Amino acid sequence: MRKSVGSQKLQSGTGTRLGVLACLLVLGIITAVIASPYLFSSSAAGGAGGRGSDDTTGGVERTSSHDPRFPNYDIRTGKEEGTAEFFVNKRARASKSASDVADMRDEFVRGENELKARIPHAKVEYNDDIRIPEVITPDVMRSRIEFLTPPSTGKRSEILRDFLKDNSTLIGMRSSQLDALKVTADYKNPDGNISYSHLEQRINNIPVFRGEVKAGFTRDGRIIRVINNLAPGLENATVSQNFGDAGDAVRSAATNIDHALKGNLVVNEAASSADRVVFGDGDWATTAEKMYFPLEPGVAVPSWRVLIWQPVNAYYVIVDAESGTVLWRKNITQDQAQSATYQVYNSNGYVNVADSPAPLSPGPLDPTLGTQGVLGTRTNVTTVKGTGTSFNDNGWITDGGNTTDGNAVEAGIDRDGINGS
Repeated sequence: MRKSVGSQKLQSGTGTRLGVLACLLVLGIITAVIASPYLFSSSAAGGAGGRGSDDTTGGVERTSSHDPRFPNYDIRTGKEEGTAEFFVNKRARASKSASDVADMRDEFVRGENELKARIPHAKVEYNDDIRIPEVITPDVMRSRIEFLTPPSTGKRSEILRDFLKDNSTLIGMRSSQLDALKVTADYKNPDGNISYSHLEQRINNIPVFRGEVKAGFTRDGRIIRVINNLAPGLENATVSQNFGDAGDAVRSAATNIDHALKGNLVVNEAASSADRVVFGDGDWATTAEKMYFPLEPGVAVPSWRVLIWQPVNAYYVIVDAESGTVLWRKNITQDQAQSATYQVYNSNGYVNVADSPAPLSPGPLDPTLGTQGVLGTRTNVTTVKGTGTSFNDNGWITDGGNTTDGNAVEAGIDRDGINGS
């Protein structure tokens, strides 16, 4: 009997040890699986054409799209040595002087005053690069909003075009130039509450960098707001058409971002056109597109917009076709920001949120019945904030915060009726 018990204990102890070993083996496998992406991660940084990376910790390298050597750049807002001389030279080639440019900007002010004579509470905001009227809007804080145009059943693109003609002094373009704008978008949202129209500027059928104007419309066809980036004061017949060589532009762009081009630049003839040149093939091909770049009112230069892909980053670099001077640069790669979790009434639909806490879409079938929707349940939805847009890059919650009190909304109950308290 004792022998049997001893044997039983031995078998039990052996089984326990085997179980522990099995558990350790499973844990080891799990650990290896979790760690393998970090242990075998490739380095996307370093060397010519590479990208910046953060500090390594424990042999693990984490890539980052931000490279402090190459911040976003615009020559129109830059103050580098030689910039003033560059502008003087380009003005002279366009038969313009600093006084001519100043006179055009004075005309914008006169056009703004003319608009406000018709719509006293209209607001005009100027951009920072070529300092033109960019945002034209009514005062939406007033109890009665004076929209920019009256109700209309006409085509939205033509309503916008007519508004631009009525305010040609503010926009800085003649009627014939405004007639030449190309309609690139004209649509309404599914509910029909708001709609949009989008016109694009071209010179000799070559796009103008950011040369566009957009407008939002109410249901009854009134313009809510105009976003204007049309390049003013240009004469299509006198603007230079000498774009030089696309390969030279690519080499200038690559040098600017310390990118090593592999071998000789070979044009992919099958994928190229007169206005867009492709070097190489596949997803990593470098492209150069013809584009007019407005330096200031009345002055625009032929340029190439070069797209260069790197292992982690990708850059748009706009290069002056004549001199190879870099006019504009943007790293089009963005890192994900800190995630945030929201408790919402989730419909599992496209927008991941229900119409209301008690949705009844598409009803009610008969409003007289007083039908009420069934109260839903709230679920947690985790998203990565950060949109990559300057007006909403913080999302709803700033990193490190935990309340919806950010640049998107600040909601509360106005109990005493005094605004702001």
